[in-house]
Amino acid sequence: MSRALADAERRAIAAAVDAEAIGRDTLAFVEVTSETGDEGGGSAFLAQLLQREGFAVEQDMFLPGRPNIYSRIPGRGDGPCLVFNGHTDTIPVGACHAPGRDGDWILGRGTEDMKGGLVAMVHAAAALRRAGVELSGDLWLTGVVGHETPVGRKEGPKRLIEHLHSGKIPAAGIIIVEGPCAVWAASLGSALFTITAHADREPIHTIKVPWADNPIRWLGALLAEFDRLEEGFIAGGTHPLCGRHQLNVGIVRGGDWFNRLPVEWQVTGTRRWTPGTTCAEALAQLQTVCAGIAAQSGLRFEVDLANGREPFETPSGHPLVQALLDAGEVDRGRRPDVIGMGLVGDANLYANDGGIRTVCYGPEHQTAHSDAERVSMERLAHCARVYAMAAAGFCGVAD
Repeated sequence: MSRALADAERRAIAAAVDAEAIGRDTLAFVEVTSETGDEGGGSAFLAQLLQREGFAVEQDMFLPGRPNIYSRIPGRGDGPCLVFNGHTDTIPVGACHAPGRDGDWILGRGTEDMKGGLVAMVHAAAALRRAGVELSGDLWLTGVVGHETPVGRKEGPKRLIEHLHSGKIPAAGIIIVEGPCAVWAASLGSALFTITAHADREPIHTIKVPWADNPIRWLGALLAEFDRLEEGFIAGGTHPLCGRHQLNVGIVRGGDWFNRLPVEWQVTGTRRWTPGTTCAEALAQLQTVCAGIAAQSGLRFEVDLANGREPFETPSGHPLVQALLDAGEVDRGRRPDVIGMGLVGDANLYANDGGIRTVCYGPEHQTAHSDAERVSMERLAHCARVYAMAAAGFCGVAD
């Protein structure tokens, strides 16, 4: 049998969360460099933090020196299993602030993205233990490697998905501990597209070819078609949480010399789409555009999509969302917003490839990947309290 948290237990959980302690642990974590591809130190820190708080730890060394970290806190009943998840790797430190503290803020690479959230996750589980609250369902605390692209290939999340499929981690829901202080319940799908146009002829001096026969002219036709797609995206309306379809270009390449005929050109960009549309449909749309230009120009087109991630959406009535809404209301006196974002993250993988309803809730998402990365200790403490009470709400409290 399981039950809801009592008021006295909520107060005990809140009292067990220490913002100063979370700040110290976050700063210590940030002082450990764990860039993508060399996350061993970060994984070791998370394992040691879990062990310090009395939790058993499994180091899944599926990559040499780069383990995923898992900790199972067994439930005492038959409630659903909840997984908290984050990544231990960061982008390169670069010119980011040195690790430090400035009042309420912890500074340095990885503070917001997302070592602070991982520390809050551990402190949430510790607060449940200190408050004497035992869950009905299992609670898993997980940290994965290989998140940040392009160095990372999502190795850690994909390994975790293997355990979801095998039943080793029988998750009924996943909360990723990053993002804004809101229930991030939907994201667009996304893929990197590369369109390459080929003129089946040899490159020669441009003096030999009139402008009307220059293959690069058709680049303009492609961009004009992108204008028409964009007009259609605008007219087609928006998803209530994560906005509308998007297409943008980041790289255009063509030619190799100022007076030599460019017989190949290439456009690379990002295509994002709303829940209800698939990666295959986005690819087919681009292929149709290119087929029309090919018929007019005689050029041969190749259309490739890479790093495709399908959109995800967890319904607002799902118990995972409701548990976070209830916990946020208890902690701050108002229910958090339910939002969507254009950003694509590991939630897209867990929801689609893993088949598990997933949401994100974190301290903030303003300075990630910037050289002024920082995180608020007060917000981390808020997250820890929300995580603890949401776990109790989702898994149930054992009698």
